Amino acid sequence: MAAGTLGLCTSRLLAAAATRRLLAARVRWESSSSRAVIAPSAVAGKRTPGPTIRWQEDPDLEDENLYEKNPDSHGYDKDPLVDLWNMRVVFFFGFSIVLVLGSTFVAYLPDYRMHEWARREAERLVKYREANGLPIMESNCFDPSKIKLPGDED
Repeated sequence: MAAGTLGLCTSRLLAAAATRRLLAARVRWESSSSRAVIAPSAVAGKRTPGPTIRWQEDPDLEDENLYEKNPDSHGYDKDPLVDLWNMRVVFFFGFSIVLVLGSTFVAYLPDYRMHEWARREAERLVKYREANGLPIMESNCFDPSKIKLPGDED
């Protein structure tokens, strides 16, 4: 796939250089993925035919100015009625639905990573410890009497 695309690009590059009468250096491409070698044809004097470009004149001499037909054009369509309704639909969905309902959704999302719950739980624990005369924080995270350590023999 890559080798075919690379060969196509090479032939286009050589054709463009030949049509502009530029000196084109012979190029040899080696693909690292498919081990393919793409080189120009070995036949001396053989040139690839240049691309034929045919210019087609624009049938309309002037560009159509939509604002002459519809001075209130919003740029969605040539027909003024369709243009107006397309604008109304875009603004309805863009503002009413996305901004209003989207911001409402984000505002009522549940507690992200439980930050509010953790604060409420800490406040509850502080009130409990103060009411029972316990220190607010202890140096031991766990009760040392409940931790069973292995003996010296183990």
